[in-house]
Amino acid sequence: MVTAIGLSLLAASAGAIWASLVGPLLRGVLGGGAMTWGPFVLTRDDLVWKLPLAIVGVAAVKGVSSWLHTGLMGRVSQGTLSALRDELYGKLLVLPPRWFEQRHSGELLSRFTSDVAQLEFAAGQALSALTKDSLQVLALLVVCFVTDWRLALVVFLVLPGTIIPVSRFARGVKKTATKSQASLGQLSMLAAEQLHNLPVVQAYRAEAAALTRFDAEQARYLSVMRRSLFLRGAFSPTTEFLGILGVAAAVVVGTRAVQVDPTLAGSFVSFLAAALLMYQPVKSLSNTVSQLSQGAGAATRLYEVLDAKPEADAGGDAGPLTRSLRFDEVRLTYADGREALRGLSFEVPAGKLVALVGPSGAGKSSALSLLLGHSVATSGSVSWDSKNFSLLSRRGVREQLAWVPQEPVLLSGSIRENLKIGRVDATDAQLWTALERAHAADFVKSFANGLEEDVGERGSRLSGGQRQRLAIARAFLKEPSLLLLDEPTSALDASTEAEVQAGLNELMAGRTTLVVAHRLSTVRKADRIVVIENGVVVEQGTHDELMARAGVYARMH
Repeated sequence: MVTAIGLSLLAASAGAIWASLVGPLLRGVLGGGAMTWGPFVLTRDDLVWKLPLAIVGVAAVKGVSSWLHTGLMGRVSQGTLSALRDELYGKLLVLPPRWFEQRHSGELLSRFTSDVAQLEFAAGQALSALTKDSLQVLALLVVCFVTDWRLALVVFLVLPGTIIPVSRFARGVKKTATKSQASLGQLSMLAAEQLHNLPVVQAYRAEAAALTRFDAEQARYLSVMRRSLFLRGAFSPTTEFLGILGVAAAVVVGTRAVQVDPTLAGSFVSFLAAALLMYQPVKSLSNTVSQLSQGAGAATRLYEVLDAKPEADAGGDAGPLTRSLRFDEVRLTYADGREALRGLSFEVPAGKLVALVGPSGAGKSSALSLLLGHSVATSGSVSWDSKNFSLLSRRGVREQLAWVPQEPVLLSGSIRENLKIGRVDATDAQLWTALERAHAADFVKSFANGLEEDVGERGSRLSGGQRQRLAIARAFLKEPSLLLLDEPTSALDASTEAEVQAGLNELMAGRTTLVVAHRLSTVRKADRIVVIENGVVVEQGTHDELMARAGVYARMH
């Protein structure tokens, strides 16, 4: 950074030398005598050879310095923005799921792409131009004061008048830039949502309605952008006009001075050259301020994410579950005031299969979300081998469990990459063993690329049963001490369910398992069935015991 500023200072000095040469050159050529420039004296013959070489040399220094400055500033800004992207993505990875529930993925993606790009432009080109042009203006101002301080003061009289409009424009540009980026986020959110659900939109012939919603959102975005473009467009001309007023005032004063004393002509021309050479960097600076204001608006939205607080992690070691997992009067209330759990109490002995059953919305999946660290109990306690769950590290607990949700989660990439999410150091032999145990090896072998087969976005190139069996294989690889299953076969047809269930049976054998299920084939094998209604346990026991009671469970079957 220091080197880049030094190069910018060198380029600015070269530009100032240009301006300071004009007056002495004019006196030397028109007067027919020697040219005096500081300590240097050039004869008339020198003006033919040495001066052109000096001009070329100054131009070369200015050009090379500007080039190196731009390159170095670009490297600095890209390094800074790379660190910002890492920090931003790292923050997104540690924020709790309920933080994302209050925001749309399309809007967050807009911050990660559009806002970062806006900040990248401001931090790269705008910041580079700011240092270069500021030093250029400063160097030329020095020339103006050295040449004729009285004329320089005339120009400076205009400067206070530029502060108010420039500051107001900058605030306005930042405000509208923030609004326009937010509006663009809403537009991205809507487009992402509609494209993701395109099969439904097309099935119900809702293309026209979708386009109408998109056009309405786009109209709001354009309205904000028009004001932003108006302010940005007016920014530069206003600054230029005020600057020209100062130069015009100096021309009036300088012309009168030359009329009184013609010997001042050379100094006046040097001053005028320096003042006019300031035109381009001042114009560039006005655009730079506008760009930096837009970048500030983008930074505001980015720091809303960076300033978000992840949940505190106590850090206590969980260790493998060897005795039991216990819920005692656990309550869970969401931010919107909805009570998911109202005093939930049950126990999962180590090595046993416990099934949670109940109507939709009873709180079954909410119990799993507590164990996954996606939610935090409002009151009550969860015990992991008699250790208070709230005092354990979430990462430590997650190392001990595997989760197979109803909708298996696969990421874009190969089968190998998706399996290794559960165990990054797994060998090919271990991958194939897990696939065999999950009854997934046959269909993986049928692919031309085997483990390297691309599963597509969200596993779109695989069937539902294939995705679920890969999720089971991933759980096998992890060898968890606690297995969480959230209705893993409810979305499958009978034949596919049988294939997946075979893999699940192997996975659950001898392993502590908590399963949310409706299918009788899964539930009746459980060592204990816990029936939940409205966030509380209403009955529990084995399948035969609960059927004999003719209660809630019996009515469900």
